[in-house]
Amino acid sequence: MASELYNTIDALSREKGIDPQIVVTAVEDAIVMATRKYYKTQENLRAELDKETGKINAYAEKAVVETPEQVEDPLLQITLEDARKADPSLEVGGELRIPKATEGILGRIAAQLAKQVIFQKVREAERDTVYNDYIGRVSEVGKCDGEASRSPDVIFDIGKAAARMPRKEQSRLESFAIASVFAL
Repeated sequence: MASELYNTIDALSREKGIDPQIVVTAVEDAIVMATRKYYKTQENLRAELDKETGKINAYAEKAVVETPEQVEDPLLQITLEDARKADPSLEVGGELRIPKATEGILGRIAAQLAKQVIFQKVREAERDTVYNDYIGRVSEVGKCDGEASRSPDVIFDIGKAAARMPRKEQSRLESFAIASVFAL
């Protein structure tokens, strides 16, 4: 059974017409940014959403190298000897995951940052979806409703998006009536 968070993500992605994995990735990226800001670190951070529990785990990844002389950046690399203290099965070239606590410590500012990142990624995904839906329809003649007239341009409602037709693309022989609908 999926968690409440994942069900919310699934509903949002269906509503916006985007892949749920894009929203999951946005949530994970937001947690990484908030965690990086909280810990004030340049470590290679990653986050994963557990679909079943809804828990988001953040961790730092370090590449395993053989000797201390090969460690160029201690934030990104760790020696095999030190890595095996945490996980005896690690080999050279592997990755050591060091958990970072996030529950209850990230706070309001981190939550706002996460919210901004999620909204930005969702907007980008929506934009890409609309673009991909209509890119193959360039120069196609179709039927749509006039939405507004911002002289000299006319704005049309074409379904998921609005289209602008500048004056230079309009015929001088046509006039566009903008429909007004009032609900009582």
